[in-house]
Amino acid sequence: MQRALITAALVLASVSTASASSHYETTYYDTIRPNGQPRSQAVYDAALDDCYSQTGLAREASDTPAFKACMTTHGYRWRSTKLVQDRPTRQRDDTYISTDTGNICHNAGIAAICFPPQGTVRYTNDEGLNCTRTGLVSVCSNF
Repeated sequence: MQRALITAALVLASVSTASASSHYETTYYDTIRPNGQPRSQAVYDAALDDCYSQTGLAREASDTPAFKACMTTHGYRWRSTKLVQDRPTRQRDDTYISTDTGNICHNAGIAAICFPPQGTVRYTNDEGLNCTRTGLVSVCSNF
């Protein structure tokens, strides 16, 4: 039951931006629990919005004593704040192996920039032959 109450008080102390590497997670305990159940997420979100509005606190910042006092007036007691590392975002990779030459290519707008691979690359060329490229040398065969 305790975990359910903590889970109900979701962590919305910050909205991390794409370039941020960390954010704060703040947990509040619902002190007004009708029939022993925490109130809805909508009620919690409304309390957060009101307190951010009243205190002028940025959502990326750690909760201040004034913010915590405001949440108390809405029936939420501060429990904890921790700094959490954001997951790295996966960037789109436009790198590919050219089926024409076996070079490593990267799309750069309307053109591609290609260079010989480091090590050995195996690929199938445009004619369907199995090829191996090591540096500047490419060998293709139908075996």
